[in-house]
Amino acid sequence: MSKYKAELTFGLGNSKINSMNLEQQRYGRNKNTVINHTYIESGAYRRKFDKITDNKEVNRVLYLKAKEMLNHRSGTLFEDMYWIDADSGAVIASVLNEVKVKSVNYNAVLIKSIKNRNVITLHTHPHSFPPSIDDFNSAFKHDYKLCLVICHDGKVFKYGAYEECNKDLYLIKLVSFIQDGYNDYEAQVMTLNYMALFFNIWFEEV
Repeated sequence: MSKYKAELTFGLGNSKINSMNLEQQRYGRNKNTVINHTYIESGAYRRKFDKITDNKEVNRVLYLKAKEMLNHRSGTLFEDMYWIDADSGAVIASVLNEVKVKSVNYNAVLIKSIKNRNVITLHTHPHSFPPSIDDFNSAFKHDYKLCLVICHDGKVFKYGAYEECNKDLYLIKLVSFIQDGYNDYEAQVMTLNYMALFFNIWFEEV
């Protein structure tokens, strides 16, 4: 078996999923989150991943998994996520069948599989926003080496966290920027830049 097939995949299992959630997962249902297939297949998009790490094989896997997730979730509001071994590029685990929007569930088996591993994560953001404050706190909690947000509009963000952020402060600043007239995307970027002044976090668009 290829090392790229030796992974843990988490998802629906035997749980009962109501018909509304199944309908929401239909490909292309949400027009605002449909990907631009031509761009995602372009050389320009591929080159975003060429220098994510110093390991060409790891970069190749990150690129392939990013495309897989985008094609899978195009036109939906659900997120996919992969955990990649930062040294070999092997897929450690994946969550590909979430049924709650803006959510990736960490169960006990998954947590055990990534513990004390040198891990790079990548997950999708259907609304194409930068990493959330919860993303940063999760990166710190699980001691990830590097994290990527794969946006449906083609943007890619990389980020990391070395301490937990105060979520209440984040929300206060976010609301403040929105009240000042900035749109949601602008307000989130400005809030994250503000938080980076006081907490040991970083992010950038690739």
